[in-house]
Amino acid sequence: MEDLYPGQRALVIEFAGVVLYAGIIWEADYDRDTQILSLDHSDVVWSLLALRLISETRDQNIASWKKIITGVSYRTMVKRLIVLATTGTARTLPIVFPADVSGSVERTYYGYNTDVALDTIREIMDQDSGPDLDFRPRWKSDGTLEFVMRCGDLTAGTVEIDFTADDPGARGLGIKTSARELATQVFAIGEGSGVDMKVRESQSANIADFPQMEHIEQFKNIKNTADLYQAAASELVARNGTTRQLRCELDLSSDAWDVSMLQPGMVLRWYIRDDPYFVTGWREWVVLKYSGDIDSDWVKLEFFEKGG
Repeated sequence: MEDLYPGQRALVIEFAGVVLYAGIIWEADYDRDTQILSLDHSDVVWSLLALRLISETRDQNIASWKKIITGVSYRTMVKRLIVLATTGTARTLPIVFPADVSGSVERTYYGYNTDVALDTIREIMDQDSGPDLDFRPRWKSDGTLEFVMRCGDLTAGTVEIDFTADDPGARGLGIKTSARELATQVFAIGEGSGVDMKVRESQSANIADFPQMEHIEQFKNIKNTADLYQAAASELVARNGTTRQLRCELDLSSDAWDVSMLQPGMVLRWYIRDDPYFVTGWREWVVLKYSGDIDSDWVKLEFFEKGG
């Protein structure tokens, strides 16, 4: 094999017939002396959304394109944006979309902003009531891949682990707490420029707990001041406090749980006692992401606290 066709082929990892990951191969680096082949790859859908504009006009006339999306929910807004990014020659992706849900969300997009799909989607997801988003890879009956779009509450199944058991089927329990992304006041910048620029801000009620930390976030597609304030408030909610992230590794070969449950949104209900850092008791955390080595039965998981 002389070429793994970077940009054309995907690396697919499965376990017991279940697809766990599908990533586009972006680089292949082979060393003849060691006979080691190194691959640089990233998730198929997410990496391509970072390389797609949402405009339906994709030539020199893009500046005049305009799209108003109204009367939909946040999750349907996300769906519409992904459809814009995956429609057209060489742009289609095998995504299974959920049904539309009506709502009161409205956005206007202009071609002259040359909005990248991933950025517009993140703006929606970052809203206080914005949805979580996942693309679950799976095999089709013809042996090709498709991606099931899950949007909204991604909670899916619960794994229960007692870390004090003789063989819990898990290891490497740890937690990281960080204040690097914390802000006590957020300024949301909307449409316009100079003195005509729309600005709304939101300030933490817990400002006395921390020194003043100000953050600026751009929302160039928001022209409604009420929506702009909501964007500022949502960003503040995400930053108004330290973040806590749990990590551990689970044994894929364990009979304690089904590997098909391994996906963002899986709930880990875990128990610990007699630890100098963790308080004794049961807790529930939700899977944020997972990773691992293809030659190991152990998968690394990262969690955030359920409800927080």
